[in-house]
Amino acid sequence: MERAFLRYVPILAFITIMTMYVEMVILPSLPEIENQFSITSSEASWVLSSETLAGMTLAPFLGKLADSYGRKKVLISILVVYILSVFLTAISPNYSILLISRSIQGIGLSINPIAYTILRERIPDRELPIAQGIIASTFAIGAAVALPIGSYISQYFSWEFAYETAIPLLILSTIIIYVILPSSESKGSDRKIDDVGVILLSLSFLILGIGLTEAPTWGWTSLQFFTSLLLSILLFYLFALHISKSRNPIIDPYDFKNPNVAVPLISSFITGFGLFLTFQSLVFIFELPSPIGYGMTILQTGETMAPIALIILIAGPFFGRLVTKIGYMKVILTSSSVSSFLLLFLAYIISLRISVLELMGFLSLILFFISGMNVTRVTLLIASSKRERMSTLTGTNTSMRLMGNTLGPIVVGSLEDTFKTPIFEGYLNNIPIFAFVPSRLAFEYAFLISMATTVLVTILATRIRERPSTTTYA
Repeated sequence: MERAFLRYVPILAFITIMTMYVEMVILPSLPEIENQFSITSSEASWVLSSETLAGMTLAPFLGKLADSYGRKKVLISILVVYILSVFLTAISPNYSILLISRSIQGIGLSINPIAYTILRERIPDRELPIAQGIIASTFAIGAAVALPIGSYISQYFSWEFAYETAIPLLILSTIIIYVILPSSESKGSDRKIDDVGVILLSLSFLILGIGLTEAPTWGWTSLQFFTSLLLSILLFYLFALHISKSRNPIIDPYDFKNPNVAVPLISSFITGFGLFLTFQSLVFIFELPSPIGYGMTILQTGETMAPIALIILIAGPFFGRLVTKIGYMKVILTSSSVSSFLLLFLAYIISLRISVLELMGFLSLILFFISGMNVTRVTLLIASSKRERMSTLTGTNTSMRLMGNTLGPIVVGSLEDTFKTPIFEGYLNNIPIFAFVPSRLAFEYAFLISMATTVLVTILATRIRERPSTTTYA
């Protein structure tokens, strides 16, 4: 490997690992946060979705800033704001402040796409798929660290302290990047930011999210729910009209004319939705009391989920190398098809009383193939991009993924509040006391929805051209 690979890949990988650590450390504590702030499962889902909604709208904005002002300068600015937001999240005194802090924290979700474009700028083409596979696998490394270590800290101290442990390492990473990363090329600041597009897209997803959150209370057939749904669709329609006429749209519809760009972008939304829906489902399945769940503590949940992250870590570089041998289409078709079948089977067996070991073995297979699908679509997108538009396109890709990440937890939270089952807790003055918790049916539907989205990826993959082209767009 050349010197550039060894100089830039480790530090960019480390900073993305740290941001993934921060994002994943809160996951096993969701039921605890629900109890701490006296909120419903649907409201708890916004702990995840508030960050991804903010990140969704900021990603294209920051991608264009990186193209205009230079990637190093923008990356360091993002890290400074991100560190402050992590601190604010850790000291949040109530649910409202927590959501505001998490929303600001969404800026950190643009770190990963900027890292991809820096690699494309600095790493030789023959080493680029391996480098991108490593960066893509940092999700797994961060999760592998956050789930057991963060869960231990959350169990015996608090989830807030688990957050605070990341701050010194984030500061150190920022200093290292400032010292060793060379300044990137900038193209000037003549591009205007699409403020109208940002507002329309954000409002569309915000109103849809609120509607889904309140649907278990309002009723899925209520006038309030259908009003929020229609308003969200109207705003998204206005957004589509706007970007078709705008000179500098936040998401350029012209990019979707190249199938090697359109397929990764659309697949990014679909897989982002399914992956976050699955992860939140697993946390509640592990921590809900028997016979619905496995009655685990936060620490046990983290220790149980950590091996899944290691599977994703192995899959990233593996599929990165496989692409160079058999091509993009075959890898995405195979991985998405197998994932769809396994998710369908998971929806069936989740209603059975299988052991944790059996469930974990099955989940490891699912996430191995989903990881392969994700790594391959990112590599295809970057290979199909012109250098001067890499930050913008990877920013758009992140925005599409975060649209899915935003809706996934909200949908499963709504399912958990809709499908409840009573569990006997004891007697009070000879009166039986029951607690209502999410039923297994909620998780069956969640995994079926995840399966359906993965089938869509398989269908889209048939449009991929095996030789990426960077000459089809302006």
